Amino acid sequence: MKQVIVLGHFSLGKNDANGQTIKTRIISQALMEQLGVSAVGLADTHGRWKFLFRLPLSILKILINGKNIVMMPAYKGIHLITPLLVLLNTFFHRHLHYVVIGGWLPDYARRFPLLRVCLKRFNGIYVETSAMQKELAKLEFKNVYVMPNCKSLSILSKTQLYYPESTPYKLCTFSRVIKEKGIEDAIKAVNECNARIGKIMYTLDIYGQIEQKDWFNNLMCNQPEVINYKGIIPFHKSTDVLKDYFALLFPTYYKGEAFAGTLIDALAAGIPTIASDWHSNPDLVIEGETGILFPTHDIDALIHILIEMSNHPERLLNMKEKCIIHAEKYKPENVIQVLIQKL
Repeated sequence: MKQVIVLGHFSLGKNDANGQTIKTRIISQALMEQLGVSAVGLADTHGRWKFLFRLPLSILKILINGKNIVMMPAYKGIHLITPLLVLLNTFFHRHLHYVVIGGWLPDYARRFPLLRVCLKRFNGIYVETSAMQKELAKLEFKNVYVMPNCKSLSILSKTQLYYPESTPYKLCTFSRVIKEKGIEDAIKAVNECNARIGKIMYTLDIYGQIEQKDWFNNLMCNQPEVINYKGIIPFHKSTDVLKDYFALLFPTYYKGEAFAGTLIDALAAGIPTIASDWHSNPDLVIEGETGILFPTHDIDALIHILIEMSNHPERLLNMKEKCIIHAEKYKPENVIQVLIQKL
């Protein structure tokens, strides 16, 4: 019998780069490193409708074969997996754990009473931010613990930090390519900043999985040469790619945003982040230490920051060492202890 079985979207054999898949793989790998490979089992929910047909049998198998069940579904799967897992567990009495991906759970728990009842039967629910824990406490949850997002990254040393000496300064986005991540706002800000300054002060590279293809294709039509899409980067190579940039732009207003993994990528690569003050961004983007915040949706404020940084680049460059210091807190082997103590 396995000490732990992780039920989540591994998408094994595929190069999926979304946050759900990445975090599921990272948590599983960290458990294997801490508990031993033989102690951890994996149950992949990838397959959509095919998985739904085999869902009851899959849950039955993991309850038979695992002492602790760690589920990591997205919002589409939680309504099916949670009640079935709780129902069948009345016969097995396993320890149930839910590692939450994203920031949407408090809203869902308010909207769906049955889901609330089921989740309160879990031994532990592990949310990414203290704000989520407080919101769930208002709904009388007593089994919620804060376990920040994490990434297994190679954190740069001080001697590896890159300090650009000339313009144009390279900016990037590093997230799913959807409108709500602020990709369009980032493009508008860079173009307008260059126009106001009267020369190419910044370039913008866009990385990530395109999930709204028609929108993005239309957006990229007739963009100047300084705006480029650079494809998908494997999560374990993010540091090597990001380290050469001046800053990360993260003007997100995505409703389900919680503890964004892209902010950890930036910390490990030693680059500050210029981000919206949306949801939990201020938890990682510490003003004057690891980046700069601006009001969500305020493109003019973002443009103003970019112009200011073009005149005083040392303000961002002086944050680089603090970025790699903060990155140490979000190593998987450190974060995972919150879950291991509850197994």
